[in-house]
Amino acid sequence: MFRRIKFIFWLFFALVVCVVFFGTEESCANLHKKNNKEGIVYWHGDSNQSKVALTFDDGPNEPYTSQILDILKEFNIKATFFLIGKNVQNYPEVARRIIREGHIIGNHTHDHPELILKLNSQIRYQIKKTEEVLVDATGVKPYLFRPPYGLDTPLVWREAEKLNYIVIKWSASAFNGRKDMLPGQIVDKLRREVENGSIILFHDGNRTTKNADRSRIVEALPMLIESLQKRSYQFVTVPQLLGFEN
Repeated sequence: MFRRIKFIFWLFFALVVCVVFFGTEESCANLHKKNNKEGIVYWHGDSNQSKVALTFDDGPNEPYTSQILDILKEFNIKATFFLIGKNVQNYPEVARRIIREGHIIGNHTHDHPELILKLNSQIRYQIKKTEEVLVDATGVKPYLFRPPYGLDTPLVWREAEKLNYIVIKWSASAFNGRKDMLPGQIVDKLRREVENGSIILFHDGNRTTKNADRSRIVEALPMLIESLQKRSYQFVTVPQLLGFEN
């Protein structure tokens, strides 16, 4: 028990330092890119194929989720949405639209806690409660799970695996709608980061973040899509990128 408390303390300390110096959760979760652990956790797809996957966290959140869906429909692109249970309860019709238009949904916990500070039973509750909400709203049981803030441990992986989930992280992100970042800056950063097999992180939901303006994401998205298509990238869902679906 003491060893676990000590581990959590140092992990939390590292998070605080990271936020202070880097300012964003996506930077903290990806200070170094990791190799996939087959069937357990994935950061990226095949580096030999010019395919990338767009992912959106923390929704549904109106009007931004619907605006993003409109853009994806215009470009005929399918994406993956990691949804928060409480937000699905607030916007069940938007969740149903995500499914209806051919996108993939993933589990992003019920209220976005830091799972590294939770007990096994609390981790399971967050995953199972969200699953119940998603099934009730959409009729679809997800099998992809993304931990809040991208923060996890082998314990989180193990609990997700017990519930038949695969953990999905990301390999490219850009400011994610910060008020002080223009859409062009978001696109420029992602153009530098994206490579074959990239899983791209965006946020359509706000949670309690005060320094966020998701309209920046809405403005940047078509610019990014057009830019990456000119570089011959194909947009696919996370399951397609990782070979879970043909």
